[in-house]
Amino acid sequence: MLYADRVTPWPAAGRDVKFPQVVVCAFDEWVANQIRDLVAEQKWLLREVRQPAAALELVREPRPGVLLIQADPTGDATAPLGLLADAHRLCPDVGTVVVSDAKLADDDRAAWTAAAFDLGARAVLFPPLTRPVVEDAVSGLMAAAVRRGG
Repeated sequence: MLYADRVTPWPAAGRDVKFPQVVVCAFDEWVANQIRDLVAEQKWLLREVRQPAAALELVREPRPGVLLIQADPTGDATAPLGLLADAHRLCPDVGTVVVSDAKLADDDRAAWTAAAFDLGARAVLFPPLTRPVVEDAVSGLMAAAVRRGG
């Protein structure tokens, strides 16, 4: 099921651009905690949600943004991958990072990473995950989003 069927169209070009935002769609607070200091230092908005539809609504706002999606490739990844595909299709300028704390065999990790890239991810992060790695991915994608003007 596509979450895009329940949201409004992308705002028309030319609207005011607002402060940059980082949207985190995760099933726990670990991902958001990794970027909380960076977001505060840069004076970006941090929006944490649990539901993919809510994340999609937020990233469709006319502002520079990065979307972090926590996924578990060993479990049901339908919702995170659906959000990834919808976000890429509906707002391709939003940088998307898929984050997983699952430890996978090399072949499984490569296949899962390729699938995420095919669906529109700009970065896919697996363990070992450290704060600087997550911060670097987010700050690089946000810099690109700000240059594009949101």
